Amino acid sequence: MKRYDKVTPDGTRDLLFDECVSRAQVAGRLTSMFRSRGYREVITPSMEFYDLFCSAAAHFPQETMYKMTDSRGRLMVMRPDCTIPIARLTAARLTGMPMPVRLYYSGNVYRVSYDMRGKPSELFQTGVELIGSSSLRSDLEMVELAAAGLSDIGGERFRIELCHIGYFKALIGNLEAGPEEKEAIRQCIEQKNYAALGDLLEPFGKNPAAAALKYLPRLFGGEEVFEKAYSLFSDGGATESLDSLKTVYEHLQSLDLGDRVLIDLGLVNQAEYYTGLIFRGYFDGVGEPVLSGGRYDNLISDFGAPLPATGFAFNVDAAASVSAPPESDLPDVLVFSDSRHLAQAISHIRSLTRDGLTVENSVFDQLDAAADYARKRGIRRLHLVDDRIQELDPETL
Repeated sequence: MKRYDKVTPDGTRDLLFDECVSRAQVAGRLTSMFRSRGYREVITPSMEFYDLFCSAAAHFPQETMYKMTDSRGRLMVMRPDCTIPIARLTAARLTGMPMPVRLYYSGNVYRVSYDMRGKPSELFQTGVELIGSSSLRSDLEMVELAAAGLSDIGGERFRIELCHIGYFKALIGNLEAGPEEKEAIRQCIEQKNYAALGDLLEPFGKNPAAAALKYLPRLFGGEEVFEKAYSLFSDGGATESLDSLKTVYEHLQSLDLGDRVLIDLGLVNQAEYYTGLIFRGYFDGVGEPVLSGGRYDNLISDFGAPLPATGFAFNVDAAASVSAPPESDLPDVLVFSDSRHLAQAISHIRSLTRDGLTVENSVFDQLDAAADYARKRGIRRLHLVDDRIQELDPETL
């Protein structure tokens, strides 16, 4: 029988050294920014009951979740999302707090990806949730905070794509089609599959909503997108959705983010999950979104607390791929002593670390072996502790 004791499961990987430092640095910078804006940390379990994610609004099909049972036979999952557990936590424990509540989190999520295509099954995320406000101010806060995070990590090499899911919902709601057919249309729009989308919409003839849906993947760009979208369809809340999106867009222009923000009305992922403004963030040279988020006003009501909310999550490892490489983590000093001065060596190490240096304790019995190790590691200073402390150059030993 084949053994899998020297490899990691599909979609996972080990992180080494600089990768760990880069992840910690990016997560640390983001969470520091979140705290500076009044967000407070919460931590939810990596394992949750399957029931938490099985509602239609959650939009996480059961085949995409890693499952297990607890000691009582109850079905559990490794959380595929951080927002839904926070919705549970809010409804159960935070409804008595003054609203809005600002929360941030960091943690792994786990999602089965059958086609894989190099996609990870384990993602490390950090993000925020602003709960208890449905105002324009909260939507603007989310997008601006996302832009600030992108700028802090990658400089000005980013863009944000904005959409309002209400426009798509107004269009799809005006089609006499079943749920499966509507979902197929949504997927074609999300994937910008023009040919398949045209075939799906052909039976609806000259229906204005069908004509607008056929054009939806092309509604991408700057302010000119609004004029075309208004002309294509205006019923069922479409105009109101565009008005709301345009207001946020105009405020972002006044914040000098105009050249970083684009409109993409074909951004229709998880249409049942989101209820209003949605957005994604990208870095130049990275082919996948490094953050995604939006408004989800109905989610917390599934847990008995009718609270509006909005938020976003960073894919920290994707963001770390464009951040500045970490500074060298080489020790400043290697400390060696003979067997009679072990305690003095430890005391010397304590003194050096109090001064802010990174120090390794030599575990070798011979000075030659310690010097050889220092040379191989690139440690330039070797302290010899005996009756006195001497600083030596490993290259000369």
